[in-house]
Amino acid sequence: MKAADVHQRTSEAFSAYVEGDLPPEERARMDEHLASCTQCRVSLERFRRTVGRLGALKRRAPGDFLAGVQAQINRRSRGRFFGKRHMLFGRIPFEWLSLAMIIAMLVYYIVVLQTSPTGVVPAK
Repeated sequence: MKAADVHQRTSEAFSAYVEGDLPPEERARMDEHLASCTQCRVSLERFRRTVGRLGALKRRAPGDFLAGVQAQINRRSRGRFFGKRHMLFGRIPFEWLSLAMIIAMLVYYIVVLQTSPTGVVPAK
């Protein structure tokens, strides 16, 4: 196997290696490779530092974060998204229009079914 392939396979397994998810035989192969390869050891240390720093970024968003994002989307979309909706006036939400159409089709089907002939009368 080419050295580049070994380095690629090793770097792809860094996450599983650090988390301890590698099977024992793969972990032993990786330990053996890391013992002899300075490049992969340096890359693994960079990976560990990066993951550690990313873990430190976990913090809650401010309470008004979602409202601010929605307001910015509303402003940039010129009111098409996240605008105030009125029940009787203004834009009708698509979901309500779809529900009304389904109900209208159901009523039509029931009326047509009830008024259609149910049996054939033989001619005399």
